Parts: sequence; C-alpha cells; structure tokens
Amino acid sequence: MNVSTREALLDLYDAPDPERPGRTIPGYDRDHAERTTRIVMKMAQTMGLAPSWHEDLEATALLHDLGRAGMDPELFGAIFGPAQEKGLPVRIAELRARYPNVTETQAPGFYLDLIRPLLAEKGLEVNDRLIDHVAMRMDFKGRLRRILTERAAALHSVGISVKPWMEQVMLCYYYPGGMEGADDDVRLMGMLLVACENFEAYNNRRRGSDYYGRKGDQLRAVFTTLDGFEKRGLVSREVLAGLLDLTASGELDGVVNEARGLTPDEPLPEDDRAFLRESARA
Repeated sequence: MNVSTREALLDLYDAPDPERPGRTIPGYDRDHAERTTRIVMKMAQTMGLAPSWHEDLEATALLHDLGRAGMDPELFGAIFGPAQEKGLPVRIAELRARYPNVTETQAPGFYLDLIRPLLAEKGLEVNDRLIDHVAMRMDFKGRLRRILTERAAALHSVGISVKPWMEQVMLCYYYPGGMEGADDDVRLMGMLLVACENFEAYNNRRRGSDYYGRKGDQLRAVFTTLDGFEKRGLVSREVLAGLLDLTASGELDGVVNEARGLTPDEPLPEDDRAFLRESARA
C-alpha cells in the first residue's frame, strides 16, 4: 500500500466534535493502528500468508479500531477504569461470558445500568456522549459499521472496499463467534490481528495509563496476557510462538519502544531481554 493511501486511512480516525462544531477530535487510536499494522504485516510474512491477501489485510489492520473514532480518553478511562477496578467486565465478550442471557443488542443498556452506581460516585452525567463511549466497548460492532458507512465515500476515493471477511477480522477480538465458518486464511488473519493489536496495546504506555492506571510495561506480562488469549481460543499456539520469535529477533524493538513513548533505537530493558533469552531456551 502506498504512503498516501495509508495516511488517508489513518486520517479517518479524526472525527468532528459533536459538541463544538468546526472542531476535530484527533484520532486517539491512530498511532496504535499504525504500529499494529506494522506488526501484523511482519507476522503475515512470518506465518506464510499468501501475498494475495496482504493489501487487504493491511487496510483491515489500519481500520481495525475505527469504531472508537471520536473517543475522549479521559471520559473513556473514567467509565471503564473504575469498572475494571471493581472487577466488572469491560469488554463485550467478558460481559456476555458473565451474563450469558444478555444478548448483543441488550448489552449496551444492560452495562449502563450495571455501572450507574459507579458513574454516580464519579459524578458523571449519563448523556448521549457518555452512552456513545459505552458503545465503543459494548456495541463495538454497531459503532464500527456505522462509522465505516459514514466514511464509505472517503474509502472509495482511495480505492478501498471493505469486504465481509475484512469486517470479520476487525471484529474478531470482540466477537470471536463471528469467525465460525470462515476459511483458514481468514481465521489466521483474525488471530494475527488479535495477537498483534494486543501486543501493541499492552506495550502502549499511554493507553495503559489513560484507561486503567497501569504503570510499567514488560514483555513477560504482555505474553502472559496473550497466553490467556490462547486459552480462550482467540489465538493459536503457532501464532503466539511466531510473535515471540519475531520479538526475540529484535525486529519489533522499535515498535515496542514507540509504544512505550521512547525513541525507536533505544535498547530494550534488561528485564525484557532476560525474558526473551529465557523464552529462547524453553
């Protein structure tokens, strides 16, 4: 994909401010999407994905978090950070696992009722803006589809058409059941995106601090989290092994450092290097 097309897709993360006409809300997830895409494309080569898929996979990875365009990180963190501290689910899959009788359609309203006491404690008004931020997690599918529809003309202008399988891959993390019946290559691309976007996210110092008050980022903790994804069937052992090997090769050092707010050429901390040495011997 050429640079201008890539930048045009990343520009879609910017959104008009509904409360202040004429103002644009910069895309909070733009840099995350760009770094995730770099990792995904390296992994696609590592895992032997046929080149015929690569261009559409790159567009898919670049657009995967577009359902959160317009996000205010302070409000988002105020909603979901305290919920996580209280042991409440903070993602649609977690919510439905704990409350299996709640349908996807019911999830946003059910979740809002669930967290109302926390919102009241924080002095947060339940208005359209807050409800929209709840939808970024609890109706990600609907919000992503709406924004893709709104941006259809912009996508068409740069020659991008979102195919059904691309949407399946974008939604794989939140709605893994949507992969049922998908062919092997599409399932692989879904697992690549899940592994790589979370690898970036759990190394991403800004997101960890803004959302959940997380301090520090270590590769050992990142891969422990990803191991949990394997247990849930979100990724395969082969994909995780490929990502660990790629990380150990040093090819992702620059991406990891960028995610942590450091310069790309800094050496990884000794704790990370020790973890990678241990993993290589295992």
